[in-house]
Amino acid sequence: MQVLSIRFLPQWWSLSKGERAKILGLVKEVEEQEGKNFISIRRYASINRSSSLVYWLSSETTTPLVKFRSSLLSALRGYADEDVLLFSVFRPSPYTRGNFNPKDVLNSPPLKYFVAYPMKKDVEWYLIPFQEREEIMREHIKVAREHPGNKGIRSYTTYSFGIADYEFVVIYEIPSLPEWIQVVEALREVRARKWITKEEPLVTGELMGLEFLYS
Repeated sequence: MQVLSIRFLPQWWSLSKGERAKILGLVKEVEEQEGKNFISIRRYASINRSSSLVYWLSSETTTPLVKFRSSLLSALRGYADEDVLLFSVFRPSPYTRGNFNPKDVLNSPPLKYFVAYPMKKDVEWYLIPFQEREEIMREHIKVAREHPGNKGIRSYTTYSFGIADYEFVVIYEIPSLPEWIQVVEALREVRARKWITKEEPLVTGELMGLEFLYS
């Protein structure tokens, strides 16, 4: 999986509406052409960073990710650049013992909001026996799942050991931001928080068309 946020440069906003619409038409062409090679490609309007667009890409291999990134930046004609780029690999969590298949969820309609961030844990975490770690994480999972604010939140824990400067990228699809905030606040009280050392940059987006970029 890859999370890519795009920041539009000052000269973009000086273009006419028609010029911006033409370039964004090229962006849509890239999405349609390259999107055939993805499990899922989702686009959001950024709502918490200086970037404007956020892409969440899911693929069987890395090649489509590389090609999409290159084609997108080419289509934007130098009027935009990357803000945040996160890369990770999905695999089932060792703590849930479930049969979660991300393809089944990714093929369903997306939820309104998106949140992703890289995460890293203290080295001491990995020195704790697995059974104890499992117990700690089961508390974390229980609080998240049973919280009254968790109404359909989808979560994806993806892994980046040895391929990025962090260990995980945690990705969420969210129907309501106020309820999401309540769930996250409750999770600040669980024991697993003790070993977290990195949780930024955090990327938040809202599902939206491209029209806001030339309206």
